[in-house]
Amino acid sequence: MTRMSKERQERLIELLLAEKRRLWGEVRRELFDNVGGELQSQYEFPQDVGEQGLIDVLEDTGMAVADIRRQELTRMDEALGRLKEGRYGLCVECGAEITEERLRVAPYAPCCVSCQTRREGPASGPGVTL
Repeated sequence: MTRMSKERQERLIELLLAEKRRLWGEVRRELFDNVGGELQSQYEFPQDVGEQGLIDVLEDTGMAVADIRRQELTRMDEALGRLKEGRYGLCVECGAEITEERLRVAPYAPCCVSCQTRREGPASGPGVTL
């Protein structure tokens, strides 16, 4: 396994922490500003069954978005753990450095593009999807 330079490690740390701050900001906005305020104002007025169904869909959608963000934050925490162990930015499969371009797009990526492609690719040829 290769060891990354201090300069690269510092750049990647900032990238990872910036992405985590951005995700937390999105979660707060989504849950408290958008979904919470809209749903609370809707509940203040009497509703028929159709309106209640629409509110339920909006609430479920808000919760689904929040769950996606929660999963992303969990991956960010795992990446921070790899960082503390000195393994952040290194592929967990082959040990090669993950390109900074990839980490800018997905700062929590555990694998290089090649290994991730193998993870997501068909296991036994055409017609099989994961």
